[in-house]
Amino acid sequence: MKTYSEEEINQLIGCPKLITDPPRKDFKIDRGSRRNDMRLKAQDGDLEFSIFIRVNQDFEENFSVGLVYHPREERGQFCLLRCNGPHGDFDGSPASPHFLYHVHKARPENIEAGIRAERGGEVTDRYASHQQAIRYLLMIANVLNAEEYFPAIQLPLDFERGEPRP
Repeated sequence: MKTYSEEEINQLIGCPKLITDPPRKDFKIDRGSRRNDMRLKAQDGDLEFSIFIRVNQDFEENFSVGLVYHPREERGQFCLLRCNGPHGDFDGSPASPHFLYHVHKARPENIEAGIRAERGGEVTDRYASHQQAIRYLLMIANVLNAEEYFPAIQLPLDFERGEPRP
């Protein structure tokens, strides 16, 4: 797989995107999770992405919302950014971010090593529910037409910097 710098990863995350294949109106139930997906393209049409949403049926705070990059020039895909809710023990460490809301971001060294691109994670206070995590991801991923498909989650978007407004 091609190597990616931190700057390239940040550009992939922040480039303006449009939803081209929208999420279903209702979540699909599969193996104890409510699931939904959508396809996106960079505004210039050159790059392809997808977003996945997974929410545990029994424990809504156990969720995962992620942005995946689908490079055209090679096989495969990798997750650029994944927002998770608390899901308990992961690596056996009480200091693990998995006990709290946390974000996994692709790292150049992970891609180069051939392991999960987004391995590792950092605690965040940017969201406290799967709805807020969806909103956060749509803002960070610079999805320009997000309000067409997610009007109920109130998206006050500021796309100039790809960052949520305070």
